[in-house]
Amino acid sequence: MLPSDDDGDDVQKVPMDLAMNARSLGADVIRCRTYDDFTAALQKAKEADHTTVVYIENDRYVEVSGYDSWWDVPVAEVSDSESVQAARKEWEEMRKKERYFL
Repeated sequence: MLPSDDDGDDVQKVPMDLAMNARSLGADVIRCRTYDDFTAALQKAKEADHTTVVYIENDRYVEVSGYDSWWDVPVAEVSDSESVQAARKEWEEMRKKERYFL
C-alpha cells in the first residue's frame, strides 16, 4: 500500500534513480534544471535517432510562485449530472484559451 500525504514525515523515498534506470535500458538521458534547459533538451530529443529521456527532477510539495495555469483534463461529454454538464461547458471554454509554447 502506497503512503498518503497524511503519513507526514514518516514516509521514506524509494531509493530509485529513474535517469540511471533509463540509461540502463539504453536511452540517452538529458537532465534539466531550468526552463531553458528543458526547451534545449526537447530540441535535442527531437533530433535524436534513438530513445531519449528528458529528465526533470521535481518535488510535488515545492510550489512554483506565480504559477497561474490550468490543467487540460477532459470532462465527460455526456452526463445526466448538472455539475458534470457545467464542468464540461467550463472545460470547453478554457480549451479555447489554451496556448502552445513548444
